Amino acid sequence: MVKVASGVSKIKLSGIEEMNELAKKVEGLINMGQGKPVFKTPLPVINAAKKALDEGHTKYTLSRGIEELRVALANKMREYNKIDATPEEMLVTVGVSEGISISLLSYAERGDKVIIPTPSHPFFRIMAEFVGADVVEVPCKKGDFSLDMEAIEDSIDDRTKAMLINVPNNPTGKIYDGRQLKRLQNMAVNQDFLVISDEIYDYIVFEKKHESIAKYGKENIITLSGFSKAYSMTGWRIGYMHSTEEIINNILPIHNSMVVSAPDFIQVAALKAVNDETSMNFVKATTEEYRKRRDFVVKRLNEIGLPSNLPEGAYYAFSDVSSYRMDSLGFAKFLLKVAKVLCVPGISFGKDWDSYVRFSFADVPQSDLSEAMDRIEKVIKRM
Repeated sequence: MVKVASGVSKIKLSGIEEMNELAKKVEGLINMGQGKPVFKTPLPVINAAKKALDEGHTKYTLSRGIEELRVALANKMREYNKIDATPEEMLVTVGVSEGISISLLSYAERGDKVIIPTPSHPFFRIMAEFVGADVVEVPCKKGDFSLDMEAIEDSIDDRTKAMLINVPNNPTGKIYDGRQLKRLQNMAVNQDFLVISDEIYDYIVFEKKHESIAKYGKENIITLSGFSKAYSMTGWRIGYMHSTEEIINNILPIHNSMVVSAPDFIQVAALKAVNDETSMNFVKATTEEYRKRRDFVVKRLNEIGLPSNLPEGAYYAFSDVSSYRMDSLGFAKFLLKVAKVLCVPGISFGKDWDSYVRFSFADVPQSDLSEAMDRIEKVIKRM
């Protein structure tokens, strides 16, 4: 048998996928595990894609992406993210996952160190290990999930090549403090490493405004975002990257080699999403719906006995299950079997988070959210 590549052999199915596989066998399941919106893509975006197909937008584009979209995205970055962006500093990607992949493939290699503040999405670690880097997990502060800046600073050395952050954070919903991000940006410049900032949830924020690290300076910062979450376009696979022209030009060859370009007609649809007032109203309306769901779910979880912070963004509740004498995978499996409610074990998001589970309130109708909380409450009362 042909031996699989060493980079691939390190990749294991995440706890998210393990739970999804188990959930397939459960009848009457309420799925609070998946991070995908229940809403349909805005109609103007769908119609723009159809029209683009009819008009022949079915070929390769420039690898950087169509100019009109890069102009619109640079405008968005300046106006919303407060980043000094130009179209030449934008790269259209096949989702944020590709952006993470090509950033690490371009800049990290065996012997380098990649720092990941946790909890964080499992793909961060998977891709960093795939390129051969040594991963150092630095847990955020339990309580408010803020960055532990002293621990981060202590973890940086001459081998540090990159750090991966997610703002707002999946799974905690935390928006990191601007003073911490400014300090982190200064550290990246002074100690010469990259900060790769996944900001896919940047529009899904509630009482607190979104914070982009690159607004404090774009040198050594790669900002990633896309359309999957805010515009309910998870299956369209379209995202974008911003950095300095030098970094974008260094990453462009691997992007070109891997995908050539994001699909033309989907770029046209993404342009409609950025510029269309109806689509932006959709983003505002669905964010308000997520806020209502957040308030309901977090209140119920706390009443039930699963302590949960109020998320500042995204659409997850990260709940402490340490009182129930089970690790996170055991608790998630127990809840799936007895309550028929799917959640994600905290160990999926880092080794220090095995006493937490994540509940998503994105892909569940309000009536099912109520039923899910009732089921969980009954199970907890019997424990």
